[in-house]
Amino acid sequence: MSCGKSTCNSSLARFGGVTHKEQKLDVLSRPVLKADHRIAYGSGPCQFGDLWLPQRRGRGPLPVVVFFHGGWWKSEYDLGYAGYLCSALTREGIACWSVEYRRVGVTGGGWPATFQDAAAGLDFIGELASQHHLDLSRLAVMGHSAGGHLAFWVAGRYHINRESEIFLPRPKVNPKTVIALAGAVDLRLTIELAGTGPFAHDKHEVHQLMGGDPAQLPDRYLAGNPGDLLPLSADQILIQGTNDDQIPPELPSRWADRSRKLGSKASVKTIPGADHLDIVDPESAAWATVVHEVRSALL
Repeated sequence: MSCGKSTCNSSLARFGGVTHKEQKLDVLSRPVLKADHRIAYGSGPCQFGDLWLPQRRGRGPLPVVVFFHGGWWKSEYDLGYAGYLCSALTREGIACWSVEYRRVGVTGGGWPATFQDAAAGLDFIGELASQHHLDLSRLAVMGHSAGGHLAFWVAGRYHINRESEIFLPRPKVNPKTVIALAGAVDLRLTIELAGTGPFAHDKHEVHQLMGGDPAQLPDRYLAGNPGDLLPLSADQILIQGTNDDQIPPELPSRWADRSRKLGSKASVKTIPGADHLDIVDPESAAWATVVHEVRSALL
Protein backbone atom coordinates (compact mmCIF):
# COMPACT_ATOMS: atom_id res chain seq x y z
CA MET A 1 0.00 0.00 0.00
CA SER A 2 1.23 3.48 -0.85
CA CYS A 3 1.57 6.12 1.84
CA GLY A 4 0.18 8.74 -0.52
CA LYS A 5 1.85 11.16 -2.85
CA SER A 6 2.74 14.63 -1.62
CA THR A 7 1.32 17.55 -3.57
CA CYS A 8 3.64 19.98 -1.84
CA ASN A 9 5.76 20.84 -4.88
CA SER A 10 3.02 22.24 -7.13
CA SER A 11 3.33 25.93 -7.98
CA LEU A 12 -0.30 26.50 -7.07
CA ALA A 13 -0.87 24.58 -3.88
CA ARG A 14 -4.26 23.52 -2.57
CA PHE A 15 -4.98 22.73 1.07
CA GLY A 16 -8.34 21.40 2.16
CA GLY A 17 -9.92 22.52 -1.10
CA VAL A 18 -8.87 26.17 -0.89
CA THR A 19 -6.45 27.64 -3.42
CA HIS A 20 -3.64 29.89 -2.26
CA LYS A 21 -2.32 32.82 -4.23
CA GLU A 22 0.64 32.31 -6.53
CA GLN A 23 2.45 35.45 -5.45
CA LYS A 24 3.14 33.91 -2.05
CA LEU A 25 5.31 30.79 -2.12
CA ASP A 26 3.80 29.16 0.94
CA VAL A 27 5.12 26.10 2.77
CA LEU A 28 3.03 23.75 0.64
CA SER A 29 4.73 25.03 -2.51
CA ARG A 30 8.36 24.87 -1.42
CA PRO A 31 10.73 21.94 -1.97
CA VAL A 32 10.52 19.31 0.76
CA LEU A 33 13.43 19.40 3.21
CA LYS A 34 15.26 16.27 4.33
CA ALA A 35 15.18 15.36 8.00
CA ASP A 36 18.16 14.10 9.98
CA HIS A 37 16.54 10.68 10.33
CA ARG A 38 13.46 8.93 8.90
CA ILE A 39 12.46 6.18 11.31
CA ALA A 40 9.68 3.58 11.27
CA TYR A 41 7.51 3.28 14.37
CA GLY A 42 5.47 0.41 12.87
CA SER A 43 5.48 -2.05 9.98
CA GLY A 44 3.12 -0.18 7.64
CA PRO A 45 4.28 2.17 4.86
CA CYS A 46 2.77 5.20 6.59
CA GLN A 47 4.02 4.31 10.05
CA PHE A 48 7.15 6.42 10.18
CA GLY A 49 8.33 9.80 11.32
CA ASP A 50 11.00 12.37 10.58
CA LEU A 51 13.36 13.20 13.42
CA TRP A 52 14.99 16.64 13.40
CA LEU A 53 17.83 17.32 15.81
CA PRO A 54 19.52 20.61 16.74
CA GLN A 55 23.22 21.10 17.04
CA ARG A 56 24.22 20.35 20.59
CA ARG A 57 23.90 23.17 23.10
CA GLY A 58 25.51 21.92 26.25
CA ARG A 59 25.45 18.36 27.55
CA GLY A 60 21.87 18.12 28.78
CA PRO A 61 19.04 16.22 27.07
CA LEU A 62 17.02 18.07 24.45
CA PRO A 63 13.47 19.34 24.79
CA VAL A 64 11.26 17.84 22.10
CA VAL A 65 8.13 18.59 20.08
CA VAL A 66 6.03 15.79 18.60
CA PHE A 67 4.32 17.23 15.52
CA PHE A 68 1.23 16.07 13.60
CA HIS A 69 0.73 17.58 10.14
CA GLY A 70 -2.60 18.68 8.69
CA GLY A 71 -4.48 18.24 5.44
CA TRP A 72 -7.96 17.31 6.75
CA TRP A 73 -6.76 13.73 7.37
CA LYS A 74 -6.55 13.15 3.58
CA SER A 75 -4.05 10.86 1.85
CA GLU A 76 -2.97 13.51 -0.65
CA TYR A 77 -1.32 15.56 2.11
CA ASP A 78 1.71 14.27 3.94
CA LEU A 79 4.32 15.50 6.41
CA GLY A 80 6.54 17.11 3.74
CA TYR A 81 5.61 20.72 4.46
CA ALA A 82 6.29 20.30 8.19
CA GLY A 83 10.02 20.22 7.56
CA TYR A 84 10.22 24.01 7.58
CA LEU A 85 8.64 24.23 11.03
CA CYS A 86 10.74 21.36 12.38
CA SER A 87 13.98 22.79 10.99
CA ALA A 88 13.19 26.16 12.56
CA LEU A 89 12.59 24.53 15.95
CA THR A 90 16.01 22.88 15.84
CA ARG A 91 17.56 26.34 15.53
CA GLU A 92 15.98 27.08 18.90
CA GLY A 93 17.63 24.01 20.43
CA ILE A 94 14.46 21.88 20.27
CA ALA A 95 14.24 18.42 18.70
CA CYS A 96 11.20 17.60 16.58
CA TRP A 97 9.58 14.22 15.84
CA SER A 98 7.19 14.72 12.90
CA VAL A 99 4.75 11.82 12.71
CA GLU A 100 3.27 10.40 9.52
CA TYR A 101 0.06 8.39 9.80
CA ARG A 102 -2.55 6.66 7.67
CA ARG A 103 -5.01 9.15 6.21
CA VAL A 104 -8.41 8.90 4.54
CA GLY A 105 -8.05 7.57 0.97
CA VAL A 106 -5.32 5.45 -0.56
CA THR A 107 -3.29 5.16 2.63
CA GLY A 108 -6.07 3.24 4.41
CA GLY A 109 -6.69 5.72 7.20
CA GLY A 110 -9.77 7.04 8.91
CA TRP A 111 -11.40 5.26 11.82
CA PRO A 112 -9.68 3.51 13.57
CA ALA A 113 -6.29 3.46 11.78
CA THR A 114 -5.53 7.20 11.92
CA PHE A 115 -6.04 7.22 15.68
CA GLN A 116 -4.02 4.07 16.24
CA ASP A 117 -1.10 5.51 14.28
CA ALA A 118 -1.20 8.82 16.14
CA ALA A 119 -1.04 7.01 19.47
CA ALA A 120 1.77 4.71 18.33
CA GLY A 121 3.70 7.60 16.81
CA LEU A 122 3.60 9.54 20.06
CA ASP A 123 4.49 6.56 22.23
CA PHE A 124 7.51 5.83 20.02
CA ILE A 125 9.15 9.00 21.30
CA GLY A 126 9.96 6.95 24.40
CA GLU A 127 12.29 4.76 22.35
CA LEU A 128 13.79 7.74 20.54
CA ALA A 129 14.49 9.51 23.82
CA SER A 130 17.09 7.01 24.98
CA GLN A 131 18.78 6.84 21.58
CA HIS A 132 18.93 10.58 20.90
CA HIS A 133 19.17 12.11 24.37
CA LEU A 134 15.69 13.65 24.49
CA ASP A 135 14.15 15.09 27.65
CA LEU A 136 10.61 13.71 28.02
CA SER A 137 9.99 15.99 30.98
CA ARG A 138 10.10 18.81 28.41
CA LEU A 139 7.78 17.31 25.81
CA ALA A 140 5.14 19.22 23.86
CA VAL A 141 2.74 17.77 21.30
CA MET A 142 1.82 20.15 18.52
CA GLY A 143 -0.44 19.85 15.49
CA HIS A 144 -1.51 21.97 12.55
CA SER A 145 -5.09 21.99 11.24
CA ALA A 146 -6.34 18.37 11.34
CA GLY A 147 -3.08 17.56 13.09
CA GLY A 148 -4.28 19.79 15.92
CA HIS A 149 -7.12 17.34 16.43
CA LEU A 150 -4.65 14.46 16.69
CA ALA A 151 -2.36 16.38 19.05
CA PHE A 152 -5.21 17.16 21.43
CA TRP A 153 -6.61 13.65 21.06
CA VAL A 154 -3.36 11.94 22.08
CA ALA A 155 -3.19 14.30 25.07
CA GLY A 156 -6.61 13.10 26.24
CA ARG A 157 -6.68 9.47 25.19
CA TYR A 158 -6.16 8.19 28.73
CA HIS A 159 -9.89 8.97 29.22
CA ILE A 160 -11.03 6.58 26.46
CA ASN A 161 -13.33 3.73 27.48
CA ARG A 162 -11.53 0.40 27.29
CA GLU A 163 -14.35 -1.00 25.13
CA SER A 164 -13.48 1.37 22.29
CA GLU A 165 -11.70 0.19 19.13
CA ILE A 166 -9.06 2.85 19.72
CA PHE A 167 -8.42 2.08 23.38
CA LEU A 168 -4.79 1.32 24.12
CA PRO A 169 -3.02 0.75 27.41
CA ARG A 170 -2.17 3.88 29.34
CA PRO A 171 0.08 6.16 27.23
CA LYS A 172 3.79 5.56 27.62
CA VAL A 173 4.56 9.28 27.58
CA ASN A 174 2.61 12.28 28.81
CA PRO A 175 3.13 15.68 27.18
CA LYS A 176 3.68 18.70 29.37
CA THR A 177 2.00 20.97 26.84
CA VAL A 178 -0.24 20.54 23.80
CA ILE A 179 -0.28 23.22 21.11
CA ALA A 180 -2.77 23.71 18.28
CA LEU A 181 -1.69 25.72 15.24
CA ALA A 182 -4.98 26.64 13.55
CA GLY A 183 -6.19 23.31 14.90
CA ALA A 184 -9.47 21.46 14.38
CA VAL A 185 -9.22 20.47 18.02
CA ASP A 186 -12.90 19.58 18.48
CA LEU A 187 -14.73 17.53 15.86
CA ARG A 188 -18.19 18.50 17.08
CA LEU A 189 -17.32 22.21 17.02
CA THR A 190 -15.80 21.83 13.56
CA ILE A 191 -19.06 20.32 12.32
CA GLU A 192 -21.16 22.94 14.10
CA LEU A 193 -19.20 25.89 12.72
CA ALA A 194 -19.08 24.51 9.17
CA GLY A 195 -21.68 25.29 6.54
CA THR A 196 -21.15 28.96 5.82
CA GLY A 197 -18.51 30.91 3.93
CA PRO A 198 -15.06 29.36 3.52
CA PHE A 199 -15.76 26.76 6.22
CA ALA A 200 -18.50 24.93 4.29
CA HIS A 201 -16.44 21.83 3.53
CA ASP A 202 -15.04 21.03 6.97
CA LYS A 203 -17.83 18.81 8.32
CA HIS A 204 -17.55 16.47 5.35
CA GLU A 205 -13.90 15.81 6.14
CA VAL A 206 -14.81 15.03 9.73
CA HIS A 207 -17.50 12.60 8.57
CA GLN A 208 -15.00 10.88 6.28
CA LEU A 209 -12.52 10.50 9.12
CA MET A 210 -15.07 9.08 11.53
CA GLY A 211 -17.24 7.14 9.07
CA GLY A 212 -20.34 9.23 9.71
CA ASP A 213 -21.80 11.97 11.87
CA PRO A 214 -22.09 12.02 15.69
CA ALA A 215 -25.74 10.92 15.68
CA GLN A 216 -24.87 7.84 13.64
CA LEU A 217 -21.70 6.93 15.54
CA PRO A 218 -21.93 8.29 19.10
CA ASP A 219 -19.37 5.88 20.56
CA ARG A 220 -16.75 6.80 17.98
CA TYR A 221 -17.08 10.49 18.74
CA LEU A 222 -16.95 9.88 22.48
CA ALA A 223 -13.58 8.17 21.98
CA GLY A 224 -12.18 10.15 19.03
CA ASN A 225 -13.20 13.72 19.77
CA PRO A 226 -10.86 15.61 22.12
CA GLY A 227 -13.79 17.66 23.42
CA ASP A 228 -15.23 14.45 24.87
CA LEU A 229 -11.93 13.65 26.61
CA LEU A 230 -11.68 16.74 28.79
CA PRO A 231 -10.16 17.69 31.14
CA LEU A 232 -6.63 17.35 29.81
CA SER A 233 -3.68 17.19 32.19
CA ALA A 234 -1.43 18.99 29.68
CA ASP A 235 -1.43 22.77 29.41
CA GLN A 236 -3.17 23.83 26.19
CA ILE A 237 -2.15 26.62 23.83
CA LEU A 238 -4.28 27.42 20.78
CA ILE A 239 -2.76 29.74 18.17
CA GLN A 240 -5.08 31.12 15.51
CA GLY A 241 -4.90 33.68 12.72
CA THR A 242 -7.76 36.07 12.05
CA ASN A 243 -7.54 35.50 8.27
CA ASP A 244 -7.75 31.71 8.42
CA ASP A 245 -9.86 30.24 5.60
CA GLN A 246 -9.93 26.72 7.06
CA ILE A 247 -10.57 26.96 10.81
CA PRO A 248 -13.24 29.36 12.07
CA PRO A 249 -11.47 31.96 14.25
CA GLU A 250 -14.03 31.47 17.04
CA LEU A 251 -13.29 27.75 17.41
CA PRO A 252 -10.23 28.15 19.70
CA SER A 253 -12.02 30.51 22.09
CA ARG A 254 -15.07 28.23 22.23
CA TRP A 255 -12.81 25.31 23.03
CA ALA A 256 -10.80 27.19 25.65
CA ASP A 257 -13.91 28.42 27.49
CA ARG A 258 -15.29 24.90 27.78
CA SER A 259 -11.93 23.38 28.61
CA ARG A 260 -11.33 25.82 31.46
CA LYS A 261 -14.82 25.20 32.87
CA LEU A 262 -14.02 21.49 33.01
CA GLY A 263 -10.76 22.06 34.89
CA SER A 264 -8.11 22.32 32.18
CA LYS A 265 -5.60 25.07 31.61
CA ALA A 266 -6.08 26.60 28.15
CA SER A 267 -5.01 29.84 26.50
CA VAL A 268 -5.66 31.34 23.05
CA LYS A 269 -3.19 33.44 21.07
CA THR A 270 -4.81 35.29 18.15
CA ILE A 271 -2.56 36.66 15.41
CA PRO A 272 -4.10 39.54 13.43
CA GLY A 273 -3.89 39.07 9.66
CA ALA A 274 -2.40 35.57 9.78
CA ASP A 275 -3.84 32.88 7.53
CA HIS A 276 -3.96 29.09 7.79
CA LEU A 277 -0.42 28.49 6.54
CA ASP A 278 1.27 31.53 8.10
CA ILE A 279 0.96 29.74 11.44
CA VAL A 280 3.39 27.02 10.30
CA ASP A 281 5.67 29.20 8.18
CA PRO A 282 8.95 30.31 9.79
CA GLU A 283 9.20 33.03 7.12
CA SER A 284 5.91 34.64 8.17
CA ALA A 285 5.37 37.37 10.74
CA ALA A 286 3.17 34.92 12.68
CA TRP A 287 6.10 32.64 13.43
CA ALA A 288 7.44 34.90 16.19
CA THR A 289 4.31 34.19 18.23
CA VAL A 290 4.53 30.45 17.62
CA VAL A 291 8.18 30.12 18.55
CA HIS A 292 7.69 32.32 21.63
CA GLU A 293 4.97 29.99 22.92
CA VAL A 294 7.03 26.87 22.25
CA ARG A 295 10.10 28.35 23.93
CA SER A 296 8.06 29.47 26.93
CA ALA A 297 6.64 25.96 27.31
CA LEU A 298 9.88 24.01 26.93
CA LEU A 299 12.94 26.18 27.58
